[in-house]
Amino acid sequence: MFDLIHEFSVLGTACFMMALATIWYSPMLFGKTWMQELSITDEMIEKAQPDMWKHMILTFVSYVVMLGLIAIAIVYVPLLGFTSLQFSLALALFVAAAAVAPALFEGRSVAYYGIRVGFYAVFIVAGTFILENWPW
Repeated sequence: MFDLIHEFSVLGTACFMMALATIWYSPMLFGKTWMQELSITDEMIEKAQPDMWKHMILTFVSYVVMLGLIAIAIVYVPLLGFTSLQFSLALALFVAAAAVAPALFEGRSVAYYGIRVGFYAVFIVAGTFILENWPW
């Protein structure tokens, strides 16, 4: 598999995505609204601090898996007659459509849906761009 994709591009992009998630879900962007929509308090965040490293490691591993699959897809997408941008937009649309039913049945708001799906749309499109243009 590593002759098709560059493993350091996947790991580097995963690190970038961890930074993006940190900013996305922080008070700088959508953190306050996201916490409000889920009824999460600052006390709940503080209580979860001891498990934060475990959560961060599992999140990083999941990002590596997702980006590895995207990297493999980038290799084969031209064979189907698509560009990487077309692929990433179609995948982002797939994720957005797949998230509608759970958001509706869980009674989530449009704001929550937008924050959650927006992150994954940016993750997919930016991740595809970074993987495709990795400098080394």
